[in-house]
Amino acid sequence: MKEEQLDQDSFRFARRVSQLLEQSANELPASIRSRLTSARYAALAQRRAGSSHTGVVWRRWLPAGVAAAAVLAVLLLQGPPLGSGVPQPSSGGSEDFEMLADSSAFALAQDQDQPGQGGDVDYEFYDWAVYAADDEHGGEAGS
Repeated sequence: MKEEQLDQDSFRFARRVSQLLEQSANELPASIRSRLTSARYAALAQRRAGSSHTGVVWRRWLPAGVAAAAVLAVLLLQGPPLGSGVPQPSSGGSEDFEMLADSSAFALAQDQDQPGQGGDVDYEFYDWAVYAADDEHGGEAGS
């Protein structure tokens, strides 16, 4: 099929469809045509009113959206890389719970911080704790 013939066939088809639609519309009773026409105008008016209202709302929120996007862009570009500085859970979490459950551990920690003792910190205790952890974990403490 040639392109010219296709265009002529398409033109004839469109003209035939148009004639049939006009004929069927003219055959409708006047009351139905009147109701269809009024419904069409009501739908068009509602669409015009709805689109202008939607446009007003959209234009009202546009500056806020732009400002939020700018703040987000600055935070993403200038902020710290994601995932940095986030503490990871240790594998020895059960020891932490045991220490929290031990009532004497809290009293021991409070004794270290009493101002009545002259503010001296028992550094030997911390040295012992580091070396004890090294012995338990095979030298992995502090790393």
